[in-house]
Order: sequence, then structure tokens, then C-alpha cells
Amino acid sequence: MKKDAYYFPHFSNARHDRKLKRVIKDLGIEGYGIYFMVLEVLRDQQDFKYPIADLDLLADEFGTSESKLKVVVSNYDLFTLDADNNFFSMKQMLYMQPYLDKSERARKAAQLRWSGISDANALPNADANAMPIRMQVKESKVNESKVKEEKVLTARELIFEKWFKYKREKKQTYTPTGKETLIKTWASYSDSQLEQIVDTSIANNWAGLFAPKNSTPQQSPSQQQIPRTTIQIPDNY
Repeated sequence: MKKDAYYFPHFSNARHDRKLKRVIKDLGIEGYGIYFMVLEVLRDQQDFKYPIADLDLLADEFGTSESKLKVVVSNYDLFTLDADNNFFSMKQMLYMQPYLDKSERARKAAQLRWSGISDANALPNADANAMPIRMQVKESKVNESKVKEEKVLTARELIFEKWFKYKREKKQTYTPTGKETLIKTWASYSDSQLEQIVDTSIANNWAGLFAPKNSTPQQSPSQQQIPRTTIQIPDNY
């Protein structure tokens, strides 16, 4: 395997997702393969996005038709198009965040070890004069072991965690019952809608979560949707 191959989560029950079942019904197992090959390509990109104008290049690389590739990218609400006509997977970005955060913490911990942890501000709440370097490194390793035990959150849990983190930064917290009630309140909204609501509420420094006017649960997300593509699938495909 190439050294520059990157990791992304692939859940064992992905095939049971309703949208992917539709892909398989319409395009067969090839459609399922195209979907995950597209995710692999997006993972290789620095910003997890790819220009939709270059789908023909991917079709050549995958050994499939451009029309089939367009159907997978455009027709099942699996991908979103941004203002620069780059498409991306919202789920992939959300699922990758814990791993990116973990890698960043590990990178910083490695820098501290290599530098001998000479910076008194390198470790939060640590007094460099009172705590020996060896003890500081030991504490860093303990923190890393805790990271390994962290639960991998779902896309929806990550969205709520963004809101809870914002509230903690404002020195405001929810009780367990309060969190449970809040999550139930927004249960009828899609992940994309919920993320928009959270981002808007944070940007406006609101004390609570408020849905945009005329917003209806389960409607299409606010991001520009990729135009659907139609191809003729033979009956014996």
C-alpha cells in the first residue's frame, strides 16, 4: 500500500442505508462500488471536495461511464455541491472529524516529546517548574490512551456536540435531561437541516436553537443541490 494512502471509516452496515439500497436497485453492485470509490477520491483531497466538472476524469479512472457516475453523485442526496461547484459528502466530513482531531492531538503530543516539553504553556494546567519532564510526558501518554478509548460519534451526535461545546465555552451547560429533551425536540429535522440551525444559532450568538422561518422538517438542506441526472437503465442490467 502506498505511504500516502489515507484512512476513512467504512461501516459494515453501510449497504443497509436506504439511499445506497436505491443505488444498488438502480445501478446494481457497480453503483455501490462507484459510491465508495468516489468517497476514496474525496478522502485523498485536502478539503474532502472534488470539482464536479472533472467527473469525466474519474469515470476514466474507475472504468465506468460518466453518465453512471453522474447518477450516483447527483441523484440520491449522497453528496452536496458548494458555491464553487465542488461536491462533497457531508457524512464523510462529519465522520472524519474525530479522527482528524485525534491525529492533531497525537501530532502535538509528539512535538512535545521531541522538544522535551520545554514550553511551560505546552500542557494546559501544568506548572513546568513543579512537574518533572518525565511526569509531564507520562501525563501526555495517559491523555493519548484516553483518546484511543473515545467513542466514535455519529454524524448527528457530532452536530449536537458542536452546540454543546459552544455552550460550554459560554460557561453554560445542559443537564443530562436537558440534553435528552433538546435532542428529541429536533428529531424530525434532517442532519443537514440541524447542522444549518446549529451553525446559524452559533453565528448569531443565540442562547438557544431556532429553526429558520418557514423551515419544515425533512425538507432539502439549504446547500445547493446537485442537479439530478437521468440515464436509461436496460431492464436486464
